[in-house]
Amino acid sequence: MNARAFYEGWTAFKPDVRPLVLTRSGFGGLQRYSAAIWSGDTASRWDDFRAQIPAGVNASMSGLPNWTHDIGGFTVEDRYAVKAPKPSDLDEWRELNLRWFQFGALSPLFRSHGEAVYREIYEISPDGSPMRSSMIWYDELRYRLMPYIYTLGADTYQRDGSIIRALAADYPQDRTARVVNDEYLFGDAFLVAPVTAYKARSRPVYFPGRGTWYDFITGTAYRGGASATVPAPFERMPLFVRAGAIVPMGPVTQYVDQRPEAPITLVIYTGADGHFSLYEDDGTSTAYKTGAFARTPIGYDDRTGTVALAAREGQGWKGMQSRRMVRVKWLKPGQAVGSSDAFDAEVAYTGMPLTIKRPK
Repeated sequence: MNARAFYEGWTAFKPDVRPLVLTRSGFGGLQRYSAAIWSGDTASRWDDFRAQIPAGVNASMSGLPNWTHDIGGFTVEDRYAVKAPKPSDLDEWRELNLRWFQFGALSPLFRSHGEAVYREIYEISPDGSPMRSSMIWYDELRYRLMPYIYTLGADTYQRDGSIIRALAADYPQDRTARVVNDEYLFGDAFLVAPVTAYKARSRPVYFPGRGTWYDFITGTAYRGGASATVPAPFERMPLFVRAGAIVPMGPVTQYVDQRPEAPITLVIYTGADGHFSLYEDDGTSTAYKTGAFARTPIGYDDRTGTVALAAREGQGWKGMQSRRMVRVKWLKPGQAVGSSDAFDAEVAYTGMPLTIKRPK
């Protein structure tokens, strides 16, 4: 009733502005009131952190896609909150927050919150430290992935999709995938394996299915249906992309609509055919419910290396970029997308079908 009261009051007051309420408690069906839930006042402990993975997956399986958590834990242990913590405690506090932050960047809602001590990047990580560098890298990655993440959000409404899900949801015939509870899928492209043990610099990962998985950071290829112990350096969390994935990425920005004209880069993970349906709208109104959006169906043929953009779907919206530069980056095992804006081909997409062939 609390979420319903908010939803009905907001829509009566501002009927063309999207509502969103972050509410502590929720039940299946709450999503009808534009509600997001979080996992409550967790403690700043490694076991509480680990419990967030199955908590988020199960919330999603209950039909609640907009789930989040307090990065670093809400309730802080006394040894972290004192004015001058022991050096060993300070090191652990920072590593716990960094590992939780890395996980947060690949969660439906990315938010740091809790009791003192302060959590801002400039407060918790020393200037010039590996921790600060890592936090900024994941912050920027979140913005680079916004075209992909926004499409996942749209799919929850238009296509009964989810943002995070259990491995078994996409690989139901894989018996091992059914019991994995410390990894999850972020959309259908990414496999996320958070590091939830202090000072761990590697961890075992199970790769579901029969295809190939790329290490997002290094490009190292792993075979599906098998496990491997993978590197997990302090600055990076194990993150993988399946062969055949089409991942749309944008530039690093300071806020989501800073550069509406910016090119979209389609990162193609070769080794299998793939498809994606890029979604865009005005970002604030409810006009998408009556067709004011755009979808660009994208297909990839691995045999020919060809990317096909189909005709734009939807009615569009006022201010839409009718002409968009689309860049393509083909990756093969051993290659990674990196942090640059490099690409292999570029075309101007105006909403009409076109194909992009991989350069020889």
